[in-house]
Amino acid sequence: MQTLRLFSESCRRYSQHTWLQFLLFVGCYVLFDYAYFKIPVDLFTDVIYYHSVVAICADLVNWLAPFEQVFAKHNHLLSAKADLEIVRGCDGAGALFLVISAVLVFPSGLKRKALGLLLGIGLIYTINLLRICVLYFIIAYHPGWFQLIHTYVAPTLMVMLGCFYFAWWAFGSTPSIHEPA
Repeated sequence: MQTLRLFSESCRRYSQHTWLQFLLFVGCYVLFDYAYFKIPVDLFTDVIYYHSVVAICADLVNWLAPFEQVFAKHNHLLSAKADLEIVRGCDGAGALFLVISAVLVFPSGLKRKALGLLLGIGLIYTINLLRICVLYFIIAYHPGWFQLIHTYVAPTLMVMLGCFYFAWWAFGSTPSIHEPA
């Protein structure tokens, strides 16, 4: 009977800890999202998007396909074939906030968290740059596919890749249960 009571108490504490982690995760995500929407639109279009996304994507597209002659202007990738505008909410921030929040609340050491954040942010940023380059080519050559890819396929892939990354990182963060033979 004593063993059953100890097991029950242990399960209750674990359940409370799990709920606390979940609430912290949601709280972190909401906090990042709130701060994100407090950033002025002009700062996004003229500084953040231009320097950290649009100019880099223009260089990538021109490197991959020099005949495109894409140039960056504010938050637009422009060419004779397309005008792709990067706006708030279509910049990969949601997937980024999910990964950051998950890493922050996961029970792991500070060095491991720092490495997880660094790799996770780098991964989501890189995937987002590739997503935008692909979207440029889609809007330039297959505009009928744009809505489907932009609205459903690309965001789903970003979230899935973020989840896979977190699972990989978290698996490496927990100590092994079994001793090697």
